[in-house]
Amino acid sequence: MNGGVLALLIAGLVGFGVGAYLAATGERTTGIALMAMGLLFQVLCLRQLKMARKGQTTQKDDSDAG
Repeated sequence: MNGGVLALLIAGLVGFGVGAYLAATGERTTGIALMAMGLLFQVLCLRQLKMARKGQTTQKDDSDAG
């Protein structure tokens, strides 16, 4: 994992957490917006991890044959 993936991971978790707190304590619109941004960062993080994993396994072997 590189620094960009870790930054997306932390931004996603913090954004969603702060958004959930704000939505529960009264700032509903701002909280929902932050939760949506947190989920977006998490999706981008998972996309980066998937691309990194695909780049590592460029050669198929017999063990993954169905």
